[in-house]
Amino acid sequence: MPQIVRVALDSNLPPLQWPACCPECGTTKMLEKMTTRLGRVKSVPSTPAGGLSIKNEVMYLTYFICPDHAAETRWANRLLEKSPVMYLLRFIFYVGTILALALLFGPRRLANFPELGALLVLPVLGLVGVPSLIWAHMATSLRPMHFDFEHGWMIIRFRQAPYATKFRVMNLETTSSVNTEELPWFKRKLVWQLALMTVLSVAMIYYFESLVQF
Repeated sequence: MPQIVRVALDSNLPPLQWPACCPECGTTKMLEKMTTRLGRVKSVPSTPAGGLSIKNEVMYLTYFICPDHAAETRWANRLLEKSPVMYLLRFIFYVGTILALALLFGPRRLANFPELGALLVLPVLGLVGVPSLIWAHMATSLRPMHFDFEHGWMIIRFRQAPYATKFRVMNLETTSSVNTEELPWFKRKLVWQLALMTVLSVAMIYYFESLVQF
């Protein structure tokens, strides 16, 4: 069963320690390094450690994984990556899905929308993209869900509970609730990002409706 672990990022705390096994199957043989993007940092620490590295002001997380599960985790984390390009792509997927549902089940059917022309590619992207995102959430073995370098914490989702337990035991201090105090909801970036995405989605739907009317 998946587990979510909140981790403190503080130079005064011990560096992160990672179990020497695959986070999915637990094997210790033929391991390779997997690097996942965390996010952009405003200030660069002098000596990032514990699987953390920085390149071009972007922080990355590195851990071990077996070859059998590396490819699916790499592609899944890429689809769920916290980067401007992937944020835009996921937004297009969500908007396309909303339009597809409106075209298929709304008062106007798909045959009544020839005026949209090339814009009809959006529903197709949505129908392909959203299932891909659902697959990514299920396929990834280890994924950084949230990252806030300014406040010194990140949240990691582990698909396998035994590996998450090993990680907690090896990092008792950095995963302690004393060092990972949670922000109130109104200070979380995700809340405002979802609100903005909702407003933009509604605005685009009204825009496409106006195109059809004319």
